[in-house]
Amino acid sequence: MSSCEDIKRSIIDEALAAIVCNVIKPHSGWDPVCCGDTCFSTVFRNASGVLRNVSSAGEHARGCLRNCEHLVECLLYVVRAAIEKNNIGNKTVENCVCILRNLSYRCQEVEDPNYDKHPFITQDRAIPSSSKGENLGCFGTSKKKKEVSATEALQDYSISTEYSKSSVTNSQMNKGYEQLWQPEVVQYYLSLLQSCSNPETLEAAAGAIQNLSACYWQPSIDIRATVRKEKGLPILVELLRMEVDRVVCAVATALRNLAIDQRNKELIGKYAMRDLVQKLPSGNVQHDQNTSDDTITAVLATINEVIKKNPEFSRSLLDAGGIDRLMNISRRKEKYTSCVIKFASQVLYTMWQHHELRDVYKKNGWKEQDFISKNFTAHSTPPSSPNNANNTLNRPMASQGRTRYEDRTIQRAPSSSYRNNDSSGAVMSNNESALLSEMVRKQL
Repeated sequence: MSSCEDIKRSIIDEALAAIVCNVIKPHSGWDPVCCGDTCFSTVFRNASGVLRNVSSAGEHARGCLRNCEHLVECLLYVVRAAIEKNNIGNKTVENCVCILRNLSYRCQEVEDPNYDKHPFITQDRAIPSSSKGENLGCFGTSKKKKEVSATEALQDYSISTEYSKSSVTNSQMNKGYEQLWQPEVVQYYLSLLQSCSNPETLEAAAGAIQNLSACYWQPSIDIRATVRKEKGLPILVELLRMEVDRVVCAVATALRNLAIDQRNKELIGKYAMRDLVQKLPSGNVQHDQNTSDDTITAVLATINEVIKKNPEFSRSLLDAGGIDRLMNISRRKEKYTSCVIKFASQVLYTMWQHHELRDVYKKNGWKEQDFISKNFTAHSTPPSSPNNANNTLNRPMASQGRTRYEDRTIQRAPSSSYRNNDSSGAVMSNNESALLSEMVRKQL
């Protein structure tokens, strides 16, 4: 029932408190007063499945679930316990991570519901540190620290002062939905991404990082930095090689949002370009058939974010065979959506803006016309469209992702002879089923 869009709100308004108080809280193991850790029971799995479904029902649903007392704490506790017990491939963990992913969507709306309508994008700054460990890149190689002037250092400090002070002051008081975006949650998601084999859980964990890093406020800045410091970028890049398209899509979009952070951008450009290019269509039908337009769009957005102000990474894109693939996409209007065509054209246009590489392009046999599409430039905002903050390609990407819960242990008969089974195992006739459906409609 909770997968039916028409009744999700009614379930939230009428049943949310009962589900959390009677099942989620006592069975999660979070509350020491309750009966203990039985979160892998059938009742907890099904209750978390209900919440997974309704958590996708828009702003009202997110608000109700975020404000439901102890729900977020219980979900995080279950995920942590599952990681500690190395029991992460089950449906319960999948449901919990999907709920957390959905509640992380548009997280900045708790302060400003219209945050994403502002015409600016926050530029992350690297906060200076005296720690020697900060010189090490997350891919296991040394990374030179850029010099930071006294003025920039002061600006960096000022940017994070307000949130940092409140974080320190309230470090023991982070309760409820605020725990969704504490940097500590990054460790849970990265542990799942590194060890879990369940594609649904992998997609949800990557989607949670994607959502948390998509906003403009200080918690998102902190999340982007934490993923790097926790060595999360190599984990995400490795997952680009998976054959499961929806996982690759979530991972590529997470990388795109993480690349807002300048140091992340440099690492992604240096170490992930070849893997990103490999996910673009090559013209080989067998290679391309498993990659969706959504994934292609996410990969193109990531590439554009990395190369738009860095000719070195544009050269890396060239060396990885990216130009041929981009041109293959931009010329196949009958095959790809207008969004994919537009993004591919945008990336080519961005490459052409690096004047120092034009001779290299020409030596490889390409002309200006190969990089600048007439259809694209007609709708662009010259002369600096690729770097325009309001351009769709240059804004963070957020999504709730897939949310529908389906208990695969339930055997479903073919639709022609479908019967509804109640919890006692009795079979409901077609007439009774139709009557029940009519009663539900009238009640609603």
